[in-house]
Amino acid sequence: MISTAALPVRTPAAIPITVVAAATIRSLRTLLRSPALLISPLAQSLFFLLVYTGQLRTVGESYLPGGSFIAFLLPLILVTGVATGAGAAGTLIHQDVSSGYLDRLRMAHGTSAPFIAGTLVATLVVVAFQQVVTVAGAMLVGYRPGTLSGMVAMLGLMIVLGLAVALFAVALAVRGASASSINLVTLVVFGLSFFTGFFAPVEQLSWWMRALATINPITYLVETARDLESGVTLEVAPIAAVVLVTLLVAGALACVLSSNHARRTR
Repeated sequence: MISTAALPVRTPAAIPITVVAAATIRSLRTLLRSPALLISPLAQSLFFLLVYTGQLRTVGESYLPGGSFIAFLLPLILVTGVATGAGAAGTLIHQDVSSGYLDRLRMAHGTSAPFIAGTLVATLVVVAFQQVVTVAGAMLVGYRPGTLSGMVAMLGLMIVLGLAVALFAVALAVRGASASSINLVTLVVFGLSFFTGFFAPVEQLSWWMRALATINPITYLVETARDLESGVTLEVAPIAAVVLVTLLVAGALACVLSSNHARRTR
């Protein structure tokens, strides 16, 4: 008879750290081997940047006195890139759920949380890289940051938004949703970004579009990003903070509920 005292004891705090690190490295390798997940969001952002600035820059600067049309447009280009890039977290988890890999990990370690966390970390690393490259591309076509610290703060805001998008995508994937259902998270954020002051300030939009932009939560994130980048007063930052916190809490809660559902049913 084997004494239970001889069995190795795993402390709850020791397992997640190593597992999260291993899951992060694994997810990064998967993303590097998946051009569609890695390159497509970046190519999309650069494409929109080149087309919009090439065709509308002169017109845009005519109704943005003293302002740069590229600087005005850049936060929305970054939002669309975040919406697409952060959705990769759901795709990665969906692959693991479909193959049964995530369920085997959960049975082996008692929880799937460290593996999900690793996927989220890897996705945010890639999203941050995509954002930096997009900003570099904007500089090549004439973008000049209002302030360096403001530009960094703008990128930080986008990464937090990316985490919120990734959480919802992961929640659907853990729940066992189809790939098309997971992509709805990306499509919702992507679609909402166009119902903001995309090419013009909100106050210059037609009345019905202005009304839509006013109730659109993405509007306040974009306006705050613009204010951060230019170094002006953060007029709508409190609303943007509430939006981000709400999205993060709701996304985290959705992940917990989905994990509990998977534990009971699979």
